[in-house]
Amino acid sequence: MVRFQYLPTRHGARIAEILLDTPGTLNAQNLSMVREIHTQLDLWRDDPGVVAVLMRGVGEKAFCAGGDIKALYYAMTEPGRITEADDFFAEEYALCRELHRYPKPVLAWGNGVVMGGGWGLLAGASHRVVTESSMLAMPEIGIGLFPDVGASDWLGRLNQNVGRFLFLTASRLNAADALAAGAADWALPAAGFEVLLQGLDELPWTGQGQADAAMLSQLLEALSSALSCPLPAAQWEPVQDWVAELVAGDDLLQITRRIAACQTDNTWIQQAQRQMATGSPNSIVLSWTLAQRAQGMDYDAVVAMETLAARHSVRHGDFREGVRARLIDRDNQPGWEDTTVEAALARGVTRWFDAV
Repeated sequence: MVRFQYLPTRHGARIAEILLDTPGTLNAQNLSMVREIHTQLDLWRDDPGVVAVLMRGVGEKAFCAGGDIKALYYAMTEPGRITEADDFFAEEYALCRELHRYPKPVLAWGNGVVMGGGWGLLAGASHRVVTESSMLAMPEIGIGLFPDVGASDWLGRLNQNVGRFLFLTASRLNAADALAAGAADWALPAAGFEVLLQGLDELPWTGQGQADAAMLSQLLEALSSALSCPLPAAQWEPVQDWVAELVAGDDLLQITRRIAACQTDNTWIQQAQRQMATGSPNSIVLSWTLAQRAQGMDYDAVVAMETLAARHSVRHGDFREGVRARLIDRDNQPGWEDTTVEAALARGVTRWFDAV
């Protein structure tokens, strides 16, 4: 479920709060939640008393782990329900698009797990905050899907081409790396949330979107200086130049072979190698194709492209099998359509872009 509440401020303005409240599934979103959030954003846009939006997850473990993948599996496998999966993806993507263009400041408190659609919410926010426990990932190749919610575009905007490495290997960024990569703007200690709320209460909100956004940025800058956030040791940043070399160029087969063949004792890269080796080759090829096509596209076109690819993914390809193997039967033995990236490239991905 999702809950909404208002945080009154001492100058009479209100901050609208979105609380993702499914801690048992790490605050994963279902279709009902997506629709409720979108409805509220529409209402708050036109409410002069609401000056900003705060998004956070209930509990200490997660901001949002993405979509409710088990619910999607049953929508894909039970007769007559597949359009529920279509609706979820289309409306989730539309929600993230709305956040990207929202006229009022949106502060995402990205504490804990931030994965898949959860990263989509964070990426759409104007003010992206992580804490010492934050862990960002787009791990879709592991379940036969692709990095979506606009990630075909915004992963490519991260520093040093790390986004390419992330979607090819399902690797994670901790808070230190998220800041270095440009995936987050500020880090605050989780224990400092009440201090943040006090600061939000004291701001002299104007109701003017740009002015309020600038004022919120100043507050977060001041808090990040005043409150020491015990960031974990960076994992990507120390090897960022090497990672950039691994993913350089336009030949996907060469890149994946380069990643698989590199000799290293770096545990972060070793984990990436294992995840790429066990991920869906078709998902790797599709993710690459989407990212390549997204270059130069406007955001609406990216959303339309991903929506079409998602409609195909719920009907064909590896998504259903990946969810079965990872989350339903948990045998971790997915029977991918193709067993190598070379074979997936030979098959091609044009079927994902035909009308359904």
